[in-house]
Amino acid sequence: QETVLYLAMSAFGACIFLSGGKAIGEVEVKSYQELNQIGERRKHLHLLYQNFFNEMYCYFWVGDYMKVFELSKKHKPTGQKRVLEVTRTFFEGIASLTLARHTHQPNWRRIGEEALGRLMKWEKISSWNFGQQVKLLQAELHYLNGNMDSAEVAYKASIMSAREHKFTHYVALASELYGRFCVENLMSEKGAAQLQVAIDEYKQWGAMKKVRDVKAFMDTVNAPSIPRRMGGEI
Repeated sequence: QETVLYLAMSAFGACIFLSGGKAIGEVEVKSYQELNQIGERRKHLHLLYQNFFNEMYCYFWVGDYMKVFELSKKHKPTGQKRVLEVTRTFFEGIASLTLARHTHQPNWRRIGEEALGRLMKWEKISSWNFGQQVKLLQAELHYLNGNMDSAEVAYKASIMSAREHKFTHYVALASELYGRFCVENLMSEKGAAQLQVAIDEYKQWGAMKKVRDVKAFMDTVNAPSIPRRMGGEI
């Protein structure tokens, strides 16, 4: 019974974080550090994996991509065909392609290209579930390669696919990354419009922390220097 409670706390912690809220009522949600200590003490591998994934989930959504990989190094992929592993691959793909663009280190490109290759295999099994992720990774890879027209087409295709398949969070993410792409490439008006779409979709998803983060970025759009997507705080 306690194990179920700790697993629920692990998932609930990520929900609270993204919602920008606090625990409901008198429920005390333990930190991931505390939950990891419990998992290690009880040798509960499933709890440890859930903690890892949910903590990485938080870092991904705030754009702290180095933290994503710091966590990932500590937890090797299981090799099992589970949805969480596919989502992990997608997160690592987006993170690595962004880091490749800003650090110019070839290892990040390699990780991103490998992630795209794995997601494309999953897309063949279910384009409904994984098509929007593939298109967004393709957009980021085109951006890395300097193929701006192809990147823009892929961003739009990802948004359209996510909207058609009712994945609100992926509509929001693709709109945000497309908006940032536009802003970073001197298309501020178009970028601001896409960022507003992202804000609206994040609101619908209930991710009020993301709403605040994107609004904060929008406030810099007309500033002389535009911050790059690379790090964040959690």
